[in-house]
Amino acid sequence: MCFRMVYLCLLGASVSFALGCYFCPGLTSERLFTVFATFVIIFCLYKTSPWQENRRICLLLTGAFFGGASFAPCFTWLLGVDTGFVVASIWGASVGFCCFVASSMWTMRFDLVYYVALLLCSPLVLIGLLSASAVFGGDSARWTFQLHAGLLWFMVYVAVYSQEVVLKARSGDVDYVKHAITLITDFPAVIVHVMKLLKRQVG
Repeated sequence: MCFRMVYLCLLGASVSFALGCYFCPGLTSERLFTVFATFVIIFCLYKTSPWQENRRICLLLTGAFFGGASFAPCFTWLLGVDTGFVVASIWGASVGFCCFVASSMWTMRFDLVYYVALLLCSPLVLIGLLSASAVFGGDSARWTFQLHAGLLWFMVYVAVYSQEVVLKARSGDVDYVKHAITLITDFPAVIVHVMKLLKRQVG
């Protein structure tokens, strides 16, 4: 049950972050406010007791939205891509997390959860990226298949980390919001690394 809640938190946070990135141009004049709101929400999240689960989830989703609205320009500058690429990559990750949620609802066997989720991720994430590239075009269409490979690597990392979540849950650590935050903060580093490798090959 703990790892299923981790996947649900990841799904909700990634969708909120993608919405924040998508509405980023409309929030340009309030950039300072969104950055300030993000850090305030993060501070409140870490100060909230672990057993206040509903409040922590609400803070996580709100912080992800403002984080997407605040830091999307940083990602586009760091990666050298347009905003559509960032939204498409988050959307692809959301599809992957949705596969993990569906797999965890289908079976409670830990090994089957990972195998079924990864099998679902390969075609469904690609379909999600192709649909996103059709909507946004630009860099998201140019790097679709390379981004697909990077997202699959991240999903393998999610599956490996899930085993650690299960082990910690058995020892009493059931703070699934904390585990979700750990995975969310690792996601940008994976995408940045993939894009650096791709641009090095192109160059």
